[in-house]
Parts: sequence; structure tokens; C-alpha cells
Amino acid sequence: MKILIIIDMLNGFCRNGNPLSLSDWTDSIEKEIESKIKAYRSRGDKYFFICDSHTSSDPEINKPYPSHCMKGTDEAKIIDTLENYANEENTLTKNTLSITHNTKLIERLEDLNITEIEVTGVCTDICILFAVYELRIRGYKVIVNSKAVLPLKSENQDLFLNYMDELLSANIE
Repeated sequence: MKILIIIDMLNGFCRNGNPLSLSDWTDSIEKEIESKIKAYRSRGDKYFFICDSHTSSDPEINKPYPSHCMKGTDEAKIIDTLENYANEENTLTKNTLSITHNTKLIERLEDLNITEIEVTGVCTDICILFAVYELRIRGYKVIVNSKAVLPLKSENQDLFLNYMDELLSANIE
């Protein structure tokens, strides 16, 4: 069974005025991700949102990254174009770069007998890379939709997609 994972499509990354905002170019992937969600829903397939939700004591806050997506703030909310697809059942929060550390993701994937995972969201050069690594070492087939991921630094997109392809054996589409 196949599942779609949407990583960090949050106001803190996708809307202006936030310290790690990619808002100048997230419009391009928002439509692609929404289209993917609709396709998965129409087939009866599952999808999960995995979202940063930090506290001031989290390891990545202040170093190496500025305070961002703090629990309970507007920054930590799923962007308006995708929020109607999210619910308590399909949304997991994370407080590190990892989508598996302190989350129930692997448990949920095992319960659903998932073998193939399509990864979308931000940032290609950080959380997407970590996600692909974590999923591949657990034996999952991973697809990265290159039209539905963006890096923190635009010049990193091709480099990190190539890493995922060549070093982690992810399928890049």
C-alpha cells in the first residue's frame, strides 16, 4: 500500500514574515501537493501531514536555526490552502528534523501495511533529506516528487535530489 507524506507545509516556512520563510516560491508546490492529496483521496489512499511544533528547549531552536514554528503559534499551523485536508487522525507533530523521532509515524505505517511512500513538502535540503534517509533504512520504497519539494536554499535543490537518488536509492519523479 502507498501513502503520501506532506512535511512542514506550515505558515512558518510558507508565508512571508517568518524567519525561515520560503514564501517567494512555495506557491509552485502548494498546487502540486493539493493535487496529490486529491488524487490519493479519490483512490482511498492515506496521507499524513508531519509538522514542526517546537518549544524553546528543542535542540534545533536558536542553533542552527532561529526560533520557528513554535507550538501553538500561527507559524506552526498548516497553510490555508491545505488545512482543510488535515485532521487529528492524519496529522503528526515533530520537534526535531526527524519525522520518526518522538512521533508515531513508523507505528502508523506498519499498522497500515505501507510499503511505498511519496514524500512532499519542505525543505528538500533538511527535513525531506532526513525523512528519505529514515524511511529508506527501514526498507520503504520512497518516491520524492521533485515538483512538490523545495529547499531552504534554492541552489541546493538539484544537489539534494541527486543525493537522495544516488546515495539513498529514492525514486525522484
